[in-house]
Amino acid sequence: MSRTQTRNQTFPFAPLIRSFFEDHLACQRNVSSNTISSYRDTIKLLLRHAAGHLHKPAAQLLVTDVDDGMILQFLSDLESRRGNSIQTRNHRLVGLRRVFDYIAWREPLVLEHCRKILAIPRKRGAARPEVRYLERNEVAAVLKAATGQSTSQRDYGLLLFMYNTGARVQEVADTRGSWLSLHAPCKVELLGKGRKRRTCPLWDSTAAQLKGLLDGRGQEEPLFANRSGGPLSRSGIAGIVRRYAAKAAVSMPSLRGRRVTPHTFRHTTAMHLLQSGVEVNVIRSWLGHVSITTTNRYIEIDMEMKAKALRTCEIGRRRPANTWRKPDILAWLESL
Repeated sequence: MSRTQTRNQTFPFAPLIRSFFEDHLACQRNVSSNTISSYRDTIKLLLRHAAGHLHKPAAQLLVTDVDDGMILQFLSDLESRRGNSIQTRNHRLVGLRRVFDYIAWREPLVLEHCRKILAIPRKRGAARPEVRYLERNEVAAVLKAATGQSTSQRDYGLLLFMYNTGARVQEVADTRGSWLSLHAPCKVELLGKGRKRRTCPLWDSTAAQLKGLLDGRGQEEPLFANRSGGPLSRSGIAGIVRRYAAKAAVSMPSLRGRRVTPHTFRHTTAMHLLQSGVEVNVIRSWLGHVSITTTNRYIEIDMEMKAKALRTCEIGRRRPANTWRKPDILAWLESL
């Protein structure tokens, strides 16, 4: 085939996109529904952007309509018009790379076209998400808030399970009774990202609490069910965490105004394991991190905390004098 014929060759975008989702993601890679949703959202945004700029229905777009210039324009639009962070922008780019890598494999005649898109670099300057975690007394306060006659056994078990395992919110929602082993040594087998399974040990107190939830329930029913008997949703779990964190804040002032999420519990588990002397590779396995670099973030935070504490007791370090420059008691009281 001549170069002119190659240039004139048309490759509709829509059939390749459908094949990417139905054949590549669902059948070949067997990815989770959350991963599919993430790719879907990225492609929907791109198609709307390209169709609007080219004044062409999305169903009629060709692969060659969406070039590297269009992708760069789309990524810029995510930041400027939609207010996305650099991190989100880079996350969308990774998804698009996977799509065009698949298209290049399917249609070698557009290999050079796809190569230019695959060469688009990630943008530097992405802020690392802040790691928010709870101190031990704060966790105790949240768990205490979930006990009593007005609370459910499910809610307390849910919070205890999250703190024990450090599981992602979707992993918690997916957990079934058959994944538990409540005889010594107690453990749970979680289904994590990439459909990879990992085993987490359970404390005796967690196992005892979960036994009560399993009474009269089928082994394949969700461990943490809603009123209809189905699994709690991600937003439902987040709502439970917020409710008891707010309740605990009444007696724990450090929780007031704090945003506590299911992922806060995951970070809390990691930090408390590290502070208890658990080896970093064990924590990595416990949390299901693909890369040790992710787990090392907790070491960096712990080292910063220790360095800050060390500076406060450094020999020869001058401490601020506890004297009054102006005996203005009202101003001092206002500053408290």
